[in-house]
Amino acid sequence: MSDRSYMQVTCRQQDRHRFEALGFHPEFTDTPPAGPTVELIDPGADYGHASRLPTDIPFLATHDATGSFGARRIACDGCRTAEVPATSEGFTIEWDATKRRPTTASLARIRCYVAVLQRAQQRFQSGN
Repeated sequence: MSDRSYMQVTCRQQDRHRFEALGFHPEFTDTPPAGPTVELIDPGADYGHASRLPTDIPFLATHDATGSFGARRIACDGCRTAEVPATSEGFTIEWDATKRRPTTASLARIRCYVAVLQRAQQRFQSGN
């Protein structure tokens, strides 16, 4: 049995076939993609393609929550992949009620994600 979610990915035009092989496709086929990147969707991503996403190319992805897991943002710079719990409104932060502040691990995950996100965006711009 699977757990499906809506998933969106942004990748370089040259890498789109890697995601299309997983079941992603353009949301609107009547508008040809312009620029170095393309946005693809998979409205029924099985477990958010958890173990099937490439790790050797830059991309950004999001997927909705399902019964088994929460919504997440994923960034890969081609060398490192980072994931954070997130909603459409922003990051989900784990809260330490005793200390009345975010947990150290939660903040570390967000910082790691932002660093990988920035490197992926730089690779989009440079075409590498």
